[in-house]
Amino acid sequence: MPRTLLLVLCLALLSPAVMAQPALRGNIVIDGPTIRLGDLFSDAGAAADAAIASAPLPGTKIVYDAGWLAARAREQNLDWTPRSRYDQAIVERAGQAITADMIVGELKRELGNRLPQGKIRLELDNPGIRLFVSSGATPSIAIDSLAYNERNGRLSATVSAAGDDTAAEPLRVTGRVSRMFDLPVLTRPIAPGDAIGESDVQTIAVRADRMTETYVAEIAELVGKTPRRAIRPGEPVRPSDIQTPVIIHKGEFVNLMLRTPTMTLTAQVKALDDGGQGASIRVVNPRSGRTLDAIVVGTGLAAIPGTTGPVVATR
Repeated sequence: MPRTLLLVLCLALLSPAVMAQPALRGNIVIDGPTIRLGDLFSDAGAAADAAIASAPLPGTKIVYDAGWLAARAREQNLDWTPRSRYDQAIVERAGQAITADMIVGELKRELGNRLPQGKIRLELDNPGIRLFVSSGATPSIAIDSLAYNERNGRLSATVSAAGDDTAAEPLRVTGRVSRMFDLPVLTRPIAPGDAIGESDVQTIAVRADRMTETYVAEIAELVGKTPRRAIRPGEPVRPSDIQTPVIIHKGEFVNLMLRTPTMTLTAQVKALDDGGQGASIRVVNPRSGRTLDAIVVGTGLAAIPGTTGPVVATR
């Protein structure tokens, strides 16, 4: 058999095995700004690098139908035809998300230049919003046309994001701004009569518009005090909810002291009121029946107002 004929026969026998037909890829994810023929078809051959369309914006996708795909294949002399009119390719462009939390952070920084010093909370009307820029880019967020109504706390702004070679479509955002206060609260139930310790207190952020009463504002105002009633953990505390622990009880006998720079007088009297450290109470001298005003200075010990010098709290 002639050599040429043998070569032609071998090629004919081998070609179905070594020359694969182009196949449509159904779902494609790309990183760059351009869609190439090889992104849509496997085994596209020499035309694989041919640019055929612009990619969608980062984080979005586009669907190409059978007619569009067939036209692109013909333009690049690619031997492919749709199997049916339902053939399609879905091209998604990978992206880096700019989340709602990041947007809120930028808006709060911008608001910080307009509001008095203090803590604020911004709650977006659509907390699920996101912007996308190219994967791996160093994103930047820009705030434009920010409007804030201090009376009702409403905010609106246009937010845009960019990263390297892409920029997300500007997005209109709205929300509510609330001024916040840190208030001390109990971390566990404390029974009336028991002293509140530092480990029993933590702070929580409370919206100003929900503060309908006056509340204790500092941890130091709670530590050492005792509840007048049951206080739920995590509940802001009113000044009337607490008191100094009672160390002198109504009806008990206590030592009443008068101390001056030159002398100290002590007498046993009967308490007519409950009192905590530093509280004013009334006492009565059981012998004379005279009622006096006194200051609680220790357990079982009271002093006449105006007493000077150190006081030792003993019975």
